[in-house]
Amino acid sequence: MRRVAVCLLTFPFWFSEASAQQTVTAGAISSESVADPSADRSTAAKAASEAASEADEPLQEYIRIRRNDSNVAETLETSVIRLEKSARYPGTTVDLIGAIHLGEAEYYRDLNKLFRQYDVLLFEAVMPAAAVKQGLRPGGGKGSRRVIDEQAEWNDANIGLAAISVLQLAAKDSLGLSFQLSDIDYTPRNFVHADMTKEELESTMALRGESFAETMAREMGKEALEQQKSSPVAQQLDFVLSLLASDRLYRVRRIFAVQLTKANLGTAFAEKDGRSTIITERNIKALQVLTQQLKKGKTKIGIFYGAGHFPDMEKRLVTDFGYERQSEQWLTAWRLAPATK
Repeated sequence: MRRVAVCLLTFPFWFSEASAQQTVTAGAISSESVADPSADRSTAAKAASEAASEADEPLQEYIRIRRNDSNVAETLETSVIRLEKSARYPGTTVDLIGAIHLGEAEYYRDLNKLFRQYDVLLFEAVMPAAAVKQGLRPGGGKGSRRVIDEQAEWNDANIGLAAISVLQLAAKDSLGLSFQLSDIDYTPRNFVHADMTKEELESTMALRGESFAETMAREMGKEALEQQKSSPVAQQLDFVLSLLASDRLYRVRRIFAVQLTKANLGTAFAEKDGRSTIITERNIKALQVLTQQLKKGKTKIGIFYGAGHFPDMEKRLVTDFGYERQSEQWLTAWRLAPATK
């Protein structure tokens, strides 16, 4: 269940190698950590302790569950964090717009409206270099938006993440939600690609000794270890009973939502050096594109990335660019309870 939940936050969209000229496939994976659970527990505990004590700052949230006065979960929300007051780039603002790859149709409509207000909107999508050079976009080509044929195109995913893609589509149906790639319009002229190419990502992972297979194996091992600590029988019973309940759609959403909020920890895919290609190196590439746009004189910039990227990305914007967090707003991604009459 967690593997399905966390895959909705951090991994990029992918163009199919076989049809890069016309179509895009998507995949998303994330984890709380990829550290070897048997060898690195002490290291992880030390890192967690250091993070908790660092400047005694509260944990910043990029995805949250909003509860009512009775502590009942009502909505899952993603953030829009505004950063400004940079002495290096005076008069500019950068908004971190958290993405979740499955959401309510209304959520994606709100995002499409929001994107219109930016001089430039930087977006994530791992695509072949040739597709980037041609200006192809997720969901369609130049100047035209196309609703993807999910069944045909996801079955064609053949670049290492087909299994994760299937998990996402299964989650989409079980949660009664829309798919980001179908509902976000990537064709406006202010959209700028700000991600690694497929070739860059693969070569960087190779240089760092990373692989998708090992990453998933470590996550599975970590999950098994954590389940042993937290009453797996009770967890599984909770999930089964949720499927049988009359309001099962919202119950299952609430279970998934709890896992998704762990993206705030910022430890997704971290290797022993605290970095990863999937989060850290892609963030560096995105901020290189940001620098280019700032030098072009763009003053109002949005960065639309998986919410799991933002703990690291915001730190870089503060440390390297001199920005300060000024405000935040929240968008409802999922309803977690039926609307009250």
